[in-house]
Amino acid sequence: MKYDPLDYEMPWRPNYEMQAVMGWVAASTAALAVNQYSTMPPEPFYWMTGICGVMVMAQLPKAIRLHNLKKHLRGRELEFISLKELQKIMKGHPEEMWIGTGFDWESRHTQRVFEIMKRDWSSIVSLETNGDKLARMVEKRAGKKIARKLGIKEKRDPMGAPWIHGVEPKEKILMQPMKHTEGHTLIAGTTGAGKTRMFDILISQAILRGESVIIIDPKGDKEMRDNARRACEAIGEPERFVSFHPAFPEESVRIDPLRNFTRVTEIASRLAALIPSEAGADPFKSFAWQALNNIAQGLVMTYQRPNLTLLRRFLEGGAAGLVIKAVEAYAEQVKPDWEAEFEPYREKAKNGHKEKIAFAMLRFYYDFIQPEHPSSELEGLLSMYQHDATHFSKMVANLLPIMNMLTSGELGKMLSPDPSDLNDTRGITDTAKIINNGQVAYIGLDSLTDSMVGSAIGSVLLSDLTAVAGDRYNFGVNNRVVNIFVDEAAEVINDPFIQLLNKGRGAKLRLFVATQTFADFAARLGSKDKASQVLGNINNTFALRIEDKETQEYITDKLPKTRVKYVMRTQGQNTHGDEPIMHGGNQGERLMEEEADMFSPQLLGMLPNLEFIAKISGGKLVKGRLPILS
Repeated sequence: MKYDPLDYEMPWRPNYEMQAVMGWVAASTAALAVNQYSTMPPEPFYWMTGICGVMVMAQLPKAIRLHNLKKHLRGRELEFISLKELQKIMKGHPEEMWIGTGFDWESRHTQRVFEIMKRDWSSIVSLETNGDKLARMVEKRAGKKIARKLGIKEKRDPMGAPWIHGVEPKEKILMQPMKHTEGHTLIAGTTGAGKTRMFDILISQAILRGESVIIIDPKGDKEMRDNARRACEAIGEPERFVSFHPAFPEESVRIDPLRNFTRVTEIASRLAALIPSEAGADPFKSFAWQALNNIAQGLVMTYQRPNLTLLRRFLEGGAAGLVIKAVEAYAEQVKPDWEAEFEPYREKAKNGHKEKIAFAMLRFYYDFIQPEHPSSELEGLLSMYQHDATHFSKMVANLLPIMNMLTSGELGKMLSPDPSDLNDTRGITDTAKIINNGQVAYIGLDSLTDSMVGSAIGSVLLSDLTAVAGDRYNFGVNNRVVNIFVDEAAEVINDPFIQLLNKGRGAKLRLFVATQTFADFAARLGSKDKASQVLGNINNTFALRIEDKETQEYITDKLPKTRVKYVMRTQGQNTHGDEPIMHGGNQGERLMEEEADMFSPQLLGMLPNLEFIAKISGGKLVKGRLPILS
């Protein structure tokens, strides 16, 4: 390893090497001119010119290097990339994911930033280019319209500090091995910093690789949806794309978020998870889970697939009808001749309303069926049916608004699809079908219009994905890779989502999670410890511009430390006590080192749009910038 502890250079000084080059060039020119017009012997002038040339060649590389280093401090122009260009990059790197252009951030870059930050950087970084000066002059003399016709544009007031990326003049394409993305990825950035545009590039690559993609977008970004659709069309498979959006029901597919489950109890768990609570032992949440589970068990016993509409119907309207069907179905299984034994109970409830018949069925079960063929699932339903109605309605008061959100109006038909409805020609799908068919599903939640409903839809779909992941983890053979992109993740995150992060890798699920601040996770989950659980399951972190101090510090604290150098200058003066006329002085310089952050937290708040610092692949630190997918 090459290391010089005394090596120190301040690169943002005046370009003395270039001045020396110009001086030697001027001297050589003067020597040739004198030789041309004088009668002196030419040999000394040739020697002089040769010496000047040697000195120019010695200083020119250093001058050019320093010039290039300072030139890029003004920043680089915003770039665009087409799908064809993206495909070309992917062909050359089939086992890697492209994440933009940039460089590996190392100690020398920290040193360069340190040298800028300890001075007035306006004296070092001039943000006005020659093109800006030309545009300003043309606008002043000829007007803005003439300047636009001539194609002269002025770049004023760039967002952020472009010199952060400019501390390295040489860029390369940044690639991340696909194997490393299995540890999930967090993308943090404030509004407008470029999270969605980064999603565009990552989503398009996943589609072009032929992988299944599920996009959960609370905002409902039309450009992200259209870019995903265009990527499917670019590879000649437009049928792979499906879209779900509550604001555009006629263009949407219908999704059943309760379709996939291994055990019936999962249905109650994913819906009870939507109830806000401070602890898992919350009595209201536990009671709601029990009620949902009893109804779901009853529906399965009667050969009906549980969906949101049926669950809400029996929660609000009472379970009498379900009790009748459940007892009948169970009696058919264990006592084929049950109708003869039930006849006396039927006579008592003859011409009675549904409640009387249900009560007769209940008594029949306890008298004739339970002694020989008890069923805990059926007894749970019967116990709920006997529960005091007033107390029952109070205990499920937190659950009913959520069920109403998910089953009201057109949304009810979209989330509880009825296959027998021949008038509704929209497709019916679910997360397992999307994954197994290798589809690309864009799921917009329309949270800007109704944040509560959007959050509930996102949470229940993530819970369904968790169930699918568990099934793939336990029984999957040759599972295909699935990419899940969750924008504004704090709006939909819940306990099943944490399990998805935990177990997703084994089920070949790659999660890409975007958020503005880490405090959003803590506020949503009601605990900083749970927010830490989320972050602890994510291996790759991309940080765009971040304004929140706590988030800035969380990201930079995980980066290694380095040491920066600086020159300490000292001077002193002393006078002899007995002879005041005798005095002395001293002056000195010392090269010092001190520990510093590899990337300062404050710099995260100064990044321009579409620029990021990333810790990927087990600790590799890169500084990158992204183009816009056109």
